[in-house]
Amino acid sequence: MAFGSIDLSIDASELDALRKALGSIFDNEGLSATLEAALEKAIHPAYLRLREVTPVGPSGNLQRAVAMKTKAYPKNGGAVGMVGYNRSGKAPAVNMAGAGSTKLGKDRAFHQWWLEFGTKSRVVSKLSNTPYRRRTHVRRMKSGVVATIRDHQVSGQNAVIASSFKKRGQVFAPDGSMTPFAFFKKGKKGETSITIDPSPAGGVRGRPPVQTAWNQLKGRAAEILVRELNLSLEQALSRITLSSTGTVSGSDVIQAGG
Repeated sequence: MAFGSIDLSIDASELDALRKALGSIFDNEGLSATLEAALEKAIHPAYLRLREVTPVGPSGNLQRAVAMKTKAYPKNGGAVGMVGYNRSGKAPAVNMAGAGSTKLGKDRAFHQWWLEFGTKSRVVSKLSNTPYRRRTHVRRMKSGVVATIRDHQVSGQNAVIASSFKKRGQVFAPDGSMTPFAFFKKGKKGETSITIDPSPAGGVRGRPPVQTAWNQLKGRAAEILVRELNLSLEQALSRITLSSTGTVSGSDVIQAGG
């Protein structure tokens, strides 16, 4: 999962005090197990909120990639919790009907960074002039007029074109509606380049999903984390016998449900 440079910090003064108190009782293995268990409960509300604020596009891949993960570090007594999107990779996926080479899967959210942080302006200057055959199709004009275009040969575009047609398939949705499905921009006659405007962080809504979800739930996450660590501290003091070294082993923590 990737966060980039998002600041996911919270006020840790009380948490630091609790961690030190727990560290005086648990050994590193026990401390990391305790912290991981608390983190798992603390970040779960943010995970649910991220699913709610993540926009759902034609493929649904971004929402499908929403995930949370915790990891303990027994050697140093640490633990981390993460909420975000699965890193895009090559896990099994299925082709999306009517959408070119787009595939559906939990690790197909290649666009997560662009949506969260926006994109820079880009200049396209490559001339497209490949002959092709245009199939019969129905064209819906912005004016509302519907026309049937018959199959015909096209000598070449002879223009600068920026498009996601190969990846996304039809420019508009397969159901024939005017819902944007793939990006397409063609330069005017004689233009040697076209400029793709930058996209704002958070897309057209201006709401970066990960940052939005965390900002809304980080206070709640801190409350849960403090509550869980306090509970673990109380349980450790009341029902786990200290070893001769003055610490509690990780196996004892697991057996005690810490």
